[in-house]
Amino acid sequence: MTSESRESSWDQGKPVYFFRFTRKTRNWFYTSSDRDEVLLGDIYTHASITRTAIRQGSERARLNITITLPSTLPVAENWRPYPSIDPIAVTAFVRHVGEADALVDWVGRVTASKFKGATLELTCEPTQTRAKKMGDQRAWQRGCGLALYSQGLGQCNVDRSLHAVAATLTAVDRLNVSALEFGLVPNRRLAGGYIEWAQPDGLIEYRTIRDHNGTAITLDYGAADLVTGLAITAYPGCAHTWSDCAYFGARDRYGGDIYMPVDNPYSGDPVW
Repeated sequence: MTSESRESSWDQGKPVYFFRFTRKTRNWFYTSSDRDEVLLGDIYTHASITRTAIRQGSERARLNITITLPSTLPVAENWRPYPSIDPIAVTAFVRHVGEADALVDWVGRVTASKFKGATLELTCEPTQTRAKKMGDQRAWQRGCGLALYSQGLGQCNVDRSLHAVAATLTAVDRLNVSALEFGLVPNRRLAGGYIEWAQPDGLIEYRTIRDHNGTAITLDYGAADLVTGLAITAYPGCAHTWSDCAYFGARDRYGGDIYMPVDNPYSGDPVW
């Protein structure tokens, strides 16, 4: 028999589940088997890992699954003490005992995490719930609706490397971090921007900046990596106004309409 035929049989199924977690270029592999298994050339570590039943339907919330695993597994570090800022994809496979073939059972991403003592619960949504609307979603507005540093036709196209501020952290107090280099740019210029740094595993982590005052900035949320002496790169933010666009020299690509009427001609007011 095959895994596919066992999957559809009434009493011949002996499923073993495989889970691949992917964050950018890194992968973690786990299986519900009582021993390590090899699937598609990758070694899956045996663990006490389970998932809820896979459902079909039109109600989005019912399409989610919950994966429960030990909180001591290396993959759990992506949510301890702060959740990963990168999306973490999940691919679930099933292979029946005694068979060589495996089936892709479910594909999606982690949307929420919850530590419960010795276990970690991951709420995951399938990929089809992320379908985007077609067409241009921009609105007619005075402010610029383009994402700063976005690249491509009709985008902001500001080169972020021209505005990068390389810095070394001199102090860290929860969400407040300091570096002498932050004082080299105008006050509050870094607000709305972000910092990034390289982790030991090669992944790039970043945090958005809420406020900037002199040599200190306040982040939206912290990270265990943020310690004194860490080398980071900061990038300025933008208020998405005509005047702020001049700082980046990008007024020819401004995404708003500064001549848009303040009064709405369709408000019903007979005097316009």
